[in-house]
Amino acid sequence: MASRRDPYARVSHALDQGKRRVRLGVAAPAQTLRGSQSSLWDCITKLRSQARQEILSFDDTSYLLAHDVPDPIQQRGPATLRAALGRGARVRQVTSRAGILADQQLGAIVYRAGGEARVVDVVPLKLSIIDRQTALLPLNSAVLAEGFQIIRDPSVVSALVAVHQTLWNEGAEPEGMERDLPPPHLAAILPALASGATDEVAASRLGLSARTYSRRVGELLTLLGVRNRFQAGAEAVRRGWL
Repeated sequence: MASRRDPYARVSHALDQGKRRVRLGVAAPAQTLRGSQSSLWDCITKLRSQARQEILSFDDTSYLLAHDVPDPIQQRGPATLRAALGRGARVRQVTSRAGILADQQLGAIVYRAGGEARVVDVVPLKLSIIDRQTALLPLNSAVLAEGFQIIRDPSVVSALVAVHQTLWNEGAEPEGMERDLPPPHLAAILPALASGATDEVAASRLGLSARTYSRRVGELLTLLGVRNRFQAGAEAVRRGWL
């Protein structure tokens, strides 16, 4: 029995039960989609455009940075959510403090545009549920743009909705958190720093020169009042930035 408190275990249990239902012939298998990031987002956009009541999601913008998702692809997710809001659908996102930190410039967490959000320590995976009927689950657990499954088994979707509701109930309101965060031009540095990537790789992911990235790391150390990157990570965790 999956722990009621462990979202990872509950998601894993739901998926295992779904596979069992497929083997028993009482549920259709999930549809797996792979391809270019652009073609995958064309499919996601079409599916989300069908939302008339609600989109529930786990979203963490820091995952996009860690997986080097190109800027044009990063922009498409928020656009689909804002379009849903424009149609009168409800958008409820669960994110993390790291996600809020990394999101100050992108705006993928759309609570300022009429959506709703809650902040937890860590989101278990990337997830999008459309009208409580269709779930989109990434193959790598982090980003949809690298391939995903379309799950329509009502039993599995209901279990994923329940996990979302649990974390939603446990989460905090995002309003006011920005006052405790670093300025936007330094916000993306921390997730990149925590990923362990070299300066060259991290700079490339952020669209910066290596020199600019190094300068911003130095600025971040000064802001945190520490001498090195290890101390910066520890202090960022203490402040709840990571």
